[in-house]
Amino acid sequence: MRDCETFSPDYFGQLRQWAKANTVPLNATFELTPLCNFNCVMCYVHLTKEQAQAQGRILSADEWIEIAGKTKEMGTLNLCLTGGEPLVRPDFWEIYSQLNKMGFLITVLSNGSLIDEDTMAKFAKYGMPYSMKLTMYGASDETYQRTCHSTDGFTRFSKAVDLLKEAKVPLKMTSTIVRENACDLQEIYRFARERGIPMQHTISVVKSSRGSINTVETSRFALDDFPDELSIEALEKSKFPPLDSPFAWCTSKEMSFWMTWNGHLQLCSMLSKPYVKYSGNLSEDWAKLQQELKEVKSPSECSDCQWSSFCQRCPGILCAESGDPEDIDEGLCDMAKRLFELYNMKLHQEGKNEEDICCP
Repeated sequence: MRDCETFSPDYFGQLRQWAKANTVPLNATFELTPLCNFNCVMCYVHLTKEQAQAQGRILSADEWIEIAGKTKEMGTLNLCLTGGEPLVRPDFWEIYSQLNKMGFLITVLSNGSLIDEDTMAKFAKYGMPYSMKLTMYGASDETYQRTCHSTDGFTRFSKAVDLLKEAKVPLKMTSTIVRENACDLQEIYRFARERGIPMQHTISVVKSSRGSINTVETSRFALDDFPDELSIEALEKSKFPPLDSPFAWCTSKEMSFWMTWNGHLQLCSMLSKPYVKYSGNLSEDWAKLQQELKEVKSPSECSDCQWSSFCQRCPGILCAESGDPEDIDEGLCDMAKRLFELYNMKLHQEGKNEEDICCP
């Protein structure tokens, strides 16, 4: 097999188009555990052991290896291992070594705090990941304490970055910005820039319909918290045209799946319904999930809503916020209204009409 780096980006684009057209799960995410050594204020996945036991049983290493074998048979190429924090599993290396032997392009999504010299030695033994994606929550241990309840999270994160760069593991960084760590945003980007690591942040944080407890309603930002930074053009790019399907803008449907820690096959991390409980026949479960996703409808209230063009009505976000992808959430409705009013106010201030703005 040719080295993946010799394939052109256009090849992978064509591969994604083929997978979507043929309903092949090119991408899969294994949520190995809901447990984590951090307790981040915004997390919608993290559970305590007691909370997890109330919801089900964490899949064993043998079960994950079995699922991976069936996933490979279905044509999956890209496999992401996440959690919680995947490295908290005592049997992580048993799982990882077997999955790596299967030939997946494995990305490990981690908070980085458990990556030390011993971790790197095991990666060297079992095969380096195709890539690592680390989430950075601040630029000081004090910010990590506020955001993640970790006393030395930044110190350990910095060490992990140095070890991964030394080993030449392809590395990307992300950050979720909430009120607890927003003061560090510029320093987070400086940290990434000085080390030549691609960095991307988001302010998108959702409630949890999966049993975890977070503080999103007091911690998260909304787009209209930054009215001075939202130009007419920026607001125009945030608009959605009328959708003929609730999944019209979904890049995952028909070519990706998410397997939760307790064996729920679903489209993504946030869309917890519909799901199909893993039966042992992954191909049949996948087909059943596709059928159930076809039956998902947009909330009826959205059909004649004047603010809908500014509404984040992704089924996953609706599910996380309201508990059901077919139910509206008043918070999302209010934000759509505020963005709609802000957009029209800026148009009026500049003496423009909507048709004067070029669509992206």
